[in-house]
Amino acid sequence: MLTLVILIWLGSLLYNYIVKPTNTFVKFAAAQFVDHSVPLTGLVELPNGPSLPFCREDYRVRPEIRDLYQSRLIEMWDVDAQPLTEEQRHSALSLDDVYVPVGQVAFLYQDYLLVARKIPLGDMPQSRVPFNMELISVKHFPGMFPLSLIAVLLLVLLIYILGRMVTVRIGHWIVHKFESLIISRLPVVRTVYGSVKQVTDFLFSENQIEVRKVVAFEYPRKGIWTLGFVTGESMIDIAVVAGEPCVSILVPTSPMPMTGYTMSVPKSEIVDLDLTVDQAFQYIVSCGVLVPPQQRFTIEKLQARLKPEQDSDSLEEISSS
Repeated sequence: MLTLVILIWLGSLLYNYIVKPTNTFVKFAAAQFVDHSVPLTGLVELPNGPSLPFCREDYRVRPEIRDLYQSRLIEMWDVDAQPLTEEQRHSALSLDDVYVPVGQVAFLYQDYLLVARKIPLGDMPQSRVPFNMELISVKHFPGMFPLSLIAVLLLVLLIYILGRMVTVRIGHWIVHKFESLIISRLPVVRTVYGSVKQVTDFLFSENQIEVRKVVAFEYPRKGIWTLGFVTGESMIDIAVVAGEPCVSILVPTSPMPMTGYTMSVPKSEIVDLDLTVDQAFQYIVSCGVLVPPQQRFTIEKLQARLKPEQDSDSLEEISSS
């Protein structure tokens, strides 16, 4: 259940901040090339027209369709009969010739119906481009999954192309100029950008990731042990006060290791653990439930670990006597 909650939370973040904006961009780009609208000029209202779902009598037709509709009504009307019913007026009009105004343009009623069935009436787009965006997603993509898949693939391709451009000399020069001329002059942005850049450089730099290790130290008091990741050497002022070298340790929190805090701990007070970074993350995310095989506690393992220490203590006692 905890894994499911974390996956749903990550999926929600991914959809809201990456997939959804990318979907909007893809629909906007497609709306610049695919246009299902027609000019509103040249279309006329239809007197005595039937009421249609989602637009009632607010629709337009071409002049020749209006004349044809009136002729059909005259043919169907009988002087001795009652006025024409709504069903008769519907039968005299072909919905393929009906257009619904949207801003300064109009869309076929059948296309308008596709969008109206998906979006609440109060949220209907009121201009050409937004309506085309919604119509493209409904008419040309059977569901949101294909559109989201295309959007993610395009985003990955774009990131790959940008990454390749940055790795070459001219791309590196452009990024450097952007950081020095623009980012460095923005008061708040430069501080946040610099901090985030240092963290990402540390996480994705192979020569620094190799020196990371998982350790344990007594915190928040003696006898209680906390896991952490060594991220580097601590500051000189702290080492002077402590009287020995200190290391910076990132202490992640359970069950969300993306948050945590940084501590400076003397090297003599940390214990190196036989754990990989992935195993440590599994242990933290599971709140201590998933213990790696080499670290699972058994009486036999405890005795095997303590026996060499006991033998060395007994040898010291014999030699001293």
